[in-house]
Amino acid sequence: MFRSKSVLLRFCLFLVLSFLAPVSQAATAEAPDDQLPDSRAAYGSGMIAAAWLGQPVRRYGHGVLGDRIEAGTLYARLSNGRVIGHRLDSRSVFEDLTVRLADLNGNGQDELVVVQSHLEKGSALAVLGLRAGRLQAIARTPWIGTANRWLNPAGIADYDGDGRLEVALVRTPHIGGTLQFWQLAEGKLLAKGELHGFSNHRIGSRIQDLSATLDWDGDGVADLLLPEVGRRSLAVVRLSGRTVQVLTTLPMPAEVKGPLTFDAGSRTVQVPLESGETVTVGPGS
Repeated sequence: MFRSKSVLLRFCLFLVLSFLAPVSQAATAEAPDDQLPDSRAAYGSGMIAAAWLGQPVRRYGHGVLGDRIEAGTLYARLSNGRVIGHRLDSRSVFEDLTVRLADLNGNGQDELVVVQSHLEKGSALAVLGLRAGRLQAIARTPWIGTANRWLNPAGIADYDGDGRLEVALVRTPHIGGTLQFWQLAEGKLLAKGELHGFSNHRIGSRIQDLSATLDWDGDGVADLLLPEVGRRSLAVVRLSGRTVQVLTTLPMPAEVKGPLTFDAGSRTVQVPLESGETVTVGPGS
């Protein structure tokens, strides 16, 4: 009996110490058993084989993605099978449903792109990377500045043809969203351009993929297709230098629901609508 109590006490102490662990730590799980509900793991072919959001927490009451459960830790499984994690402190969460893997600095190794939200300052786009065998925060856009204000990533590509990737996002997509392009350079996220009037998310929805990247005008440079405010029309957007231009606008018969799906073979995008129908758009639309 005393032995059982001793084991129970040690187990309780272990749980307490786990929650008091440093912000960045090695994780012990071998599979995404701790995965955030309804989230998706991302898979890569380099040093980072998989990444996912875990350690569900309820410390942020925004609920923009359908519930008030967010992630407290980002996990990555390396190509050698080792699993590591980056745990946030008690003042922020990962307010996202997936991790995006992309080589933002051109060194041949993927960075991890995710939405991080502060309990008082709202959301920011965070970039993490593998450094000396650990997941470390590399760069972050400025916090929006107010609690319960969110941003939704829209795409990652070389949108201006300079040979480097940009991350596109819509800041505050529910209250008059601003499309922004950011590029990682010398350990910082630098603003490349922005334009007001977009919405790539319906509040409370689990669907974040209301955008698609494709070369709309055939000039060899990626363009971005995403809904305008109200989600009753789609805009094709180009980044030219530091100027964001709308190439064309496509009216929709109902609000865009998503997710948008790009078919590389036909160079068309499938656009599910709230009415239940699906519209196909492409350069010939």
